[in-house]
Amino acid sequence: MFYLLNFSSIPENIIKRYKIDETIYPRDFYPEILDESLNRRIAIVNPDSEIRKYLRKRKMPLVEISPHGEKVAWNKENLLDKSFFQRDAREVAQALLGKFIIRPISKNLLMGKIVETEAYYGEKDPASRAYHGKKNYNQGMYLPGGHIFIYMVHANWMLNITTDMEEAQAVLIRAVEPVSGIEKMIELRKKKNLSDLCSGPGKLSQAFHITREMNQKPLGQSLIIMDSPWKKFEIRTSHRIGVREDLEEHLRFFISPNKFVSRKGNI
Repeated sequence: MFYLLNFSSIPENIIKRYKIDETIYPRDFYPEILDESLNRRIAIVNPDSEIRKYLRKRKMPLVEISPHGEKVAWNKENLLDKSFFQRDAREVAQALLGKFIIRPISKNLLMGKIVETEAYYGEKDPASRAYHGKKNYNQGMYLPGGHIFIYMVHANWMLNITTDMEEAQAVLIRAVEPVSGIEKMIELRKKKNLSDLCSGPGKLSQAFHITREMNQKPLGQSLIIMDSPWKKFEIRTSHRIGVREDLEEHLRFFISPNKFVSRKGNI
């Protein structure tokens, strides 16, 4: 991830708060660093217009930090359309990795990078909310791909995005790397450890203020998912976490290496 720092000198508190791995100046910027930014948090100090143009063109939101605060600019043309989600859950779960998830809330724009997902199917999947057929509590899972499906586990709302067009399918968003709106996330979670802020489905739902009212709503307003520049990275898999019965195939997917996946992440 890139951060654009507009300061006369590099503030150590900003470096610490955003967990910046490296700071560079415009003269040190090179195109290949875009791929490196998948698993590194890089700050560009006082970037010029050419760097901004380059990042925008390659679907990177501009997160600018200055003495006046944080400002985020993103292009609506990079929103994922319905056809992206109206595919098999397993395919969508992998394709969502590396994408940006955005939650506008009050005067804050909460943004993160999806780093871990799980695919769920319908009435033949013993770990699925649709396993016992269509009920009042799981109607959202039967909606066409591109809708929000919310249910509760251990007093936390679970954020899912529906997939396919005909069958009950969904992808659980398991972990997110915080990108912007971090101060608000810390306030909502009452936790300061950035690596642990959204490293699990309950944690990210707290940090992103996911509520029951979002259930069955289409993506695009209360929750937005946007394309990203990262296309080549290692995806590792495992059985789904915390389920009593699972299907034989691996349906949990995560970016490796990545320090923001859930605690059982890099296995």
